Amino acid sequence: MKLLIAGSSVEDMIHINGTVLNQPGGMFYVASAVDALKEDGDEIFMLTNLSEKQKHLYFPLYERFNRSLVNIVEQLPVNHLFIHEKGEREEKYEYLTEKIKFDPARLADLNLSGVLVNLITGFDFAPDDLKILKSITQAPLFLDIHSRARSFSEDGNRYFAKIVDIDKWAASVDILQANETEILCCGTGEIEESIVENILNLGVKIVLVTKGDLGVRMYYLKNGEINSLFAKAIKVETVNKVGCGDVFGAAFFLNWLRTGDAIKALYAGNAAGAVISTYKTTEQIENLKKDVDSLLYEK
Repeated sequence: MKLLIAGSSVEDMIHINGTVLNQPGGMFYVASAVDALKEDGDEIFMLTNLSEKQKHLYFPLYERFNRSLVNIVEQLPVNHLFIHEKGEREEKYEYLTEKIKFDPARLADLNLSGVLVNLITGFDFAPDDLKILKSITQAPLFLDIHSRARSFSEDGNRYFAKIVDIDKWAASVDILQANETEILCCGTGEIEESIVENILNLGVKIVLVTKGDLGVRMYYLKNGEINSLFAKAIKVETVNKVGCGDVFGAAFFLNWLRTGDAIKALYAGNAAGAVISTYKTTEQIENLKKDVDSLLYEK
């Protein structure tokens, strides 16, 4: 299998319980999950930006990917994450960079099995970029709407805002992921079910709405009607709340590409999201496949 993962690599400053942790963020969690879950013979291409002065945050992990599409920039974004016991985290960005550049001609002959795009900053790509990725690769495209659901205040703080052009974003997407707050920004509606219905009617095959420690709901059309399946969160001892959605999405998409079974993919992704929440360090993500298999078997 050949997979393209695309989105911003950022430097995280995590503010939690009176301390500040400096660690890699953004595509680091997607890449870590894909690296842990990939199989022999898989080739993973990265489309992201990297900075020499922040390179130490991402290596040796990124050495295990095909980086022929990676851009070198002066400075990566720095994201201050303020984690709370309950509710959404707060975010404040510094050094927000321009969208990620790529040469469409270099994608034409990759014969990709899938494309995973995560809008880490919300400005990583534009809808036309997704259209190009889809038309050139002809591969299933997974989009985590992520920070596209947040706008900026003058001081760099992020706040939730409606994505009024959701039709343009959805036009090239096969699977769309959002959390329970982000999904309410995906259009002009106010109710999750009606917003999801609109997205599915735009041509998206599957909509995934993650709901934190409650679980995740998968929506899809069957015989012209909306169906949904809810996977209840697996009870674990949570010590980490960063990167769980990114890992869920990566695990879901990989499993879906391999099996074509959305239900199996849902439960695999749900288990991966639970497992990552138990890890005290990012180094533990290398155990993801073993731990997910163990959790699924036990459940």
